[in-house]
This record gives sequence, structure tokens and C-alpha cells, in this order.
Amino acid sequence: MNRIIDFSMVLLLPLLMAYSLIGEVFHEIAGTVMLILFIIHLILHRKWWKAVPKGKYTAYRTVTTVLNIVLLVLMIMQPLSGIAMSHHLYTFLPFTGIAWAARDIHLFLGYWSYVLMDIHLGFHIALILRGLRKGEEGKPVFAGKVFTALMFAASPYGIYAFIKRGFPGYMLRQTMFAYFDFGEPLLFFILDYLAIMALFAAAGYSAGKLLKSK
Repeated sequence: MNRIIDFSMVLLLPLLMAYSLIGEVFHEIAGTVMLILFIIHLILHRKWWKAVPKGKYTAYRTVTTVLNIVLLVLMIMQPLSGIAMSHHLYTFLPFTGIAWAARDIHLFLGYWSYVLMDIHLGFHIALILRGLRKGEEGKPVFAGKVFTALMFAASPYGIYAFIKRGFPGYMLRQTMFAYFDFGEPLLFFILDYLAIMALFAAAGYSAGKLLKSK
């Protein structure tokens, strides 16, 4: 169940970033599905959250806990700002007059959420791929290692895609409007965002191994 939720969220992430290319209605539906998946994810990991104030904190546990708390805040604010600016599914809610501010918040937090969720994925990629690494259900033992190798192989292009797609401008609030090339095939957009995901997942994976060694 955990892996199904995790992989579903990973697949939705690039699609949510392509909101103008996939249409506002689909974006709102996908965002709603992401929120539901996130709530299920929290419920499935409720024991982890209950253990936050307990036990000894290593460097790894400290960093992952801070990252998870920041992501929790972002994943609450992101759907709330999206609902406030909704043009389709949530127009019945009384958010008149704050749509403009909500749009700025949604755009800004969207790019930060994408990067931090990719790093979070990297920290936990070994756990997610544990079954592949152990060769459960007849799967090759090396499948997990192949996946990890592909993640690192895509990272150099991820740096280029990170700059090409304007992430620094959005994350530093230098760019206040999202720009899309509507003549570009959606596949190219998704591939670029998957490369960016690979870049930051690889960074999280490497940071996790380094922190564990400490």
C-alpha cells in the first residue's frame, strides 16, 4: 500500500507542474487526488509522527524530520492556495478577493514543494526500492541498483533542465508568472521535470548516505 501511494504521488508531481498544458480542470482534479494521497500517506506513517518528540536525534534524523515538517506545511498551504484560486471544482467556497494573492503563493510554493519532495524521495529511495533490491517475487536483485544508476545518470541533464525551466527565478520570486511553450509536446516537458526529479532525488539519496555515515 505504501509503495502504491508513493509511486502515485511521484507520477502526479510532473503532471501538476504542467498545469497550463494539461488544462485547469485536470490540474484541479490532479491536485485534489494529490491531497487525498498525501493525507493517506500521513495516516500510513502516523507512527513516525508520533515518535517525533521521542528518542535520540542523529544528524540523519534531524535533517529528515525538519524536511518532513517543512513539507507538511507546504503540502497544507499548497492545496489551500489552489482551492482559493479555483475556477472549477471549488468555486462554491467563499474565497472572493484573495485569488490574486493565492496565485502568487501557489506558484512560489509549487516549485519549492517539487524540489523538496524530490529530495524527500531521495532520502527514502532505498526503502521504497527495498523489494527490488531483495529480489522479492522473482524480481532481479540488481533492479534497485539499475534504478539508482539511472537516477544519477539523468542528474546532469537535470541541472540543465532546472535552469531551462526557470526554477531559480520561481524559487527566488524573481519570476511572478508561469511561462509555457504551448507548441512543445507534453512529453518533452514531463521528461525535463523527471530529470529535475532525478537530480534532487540523487542529491537527497547522497545526503542521506552521508548523514547516516556520521
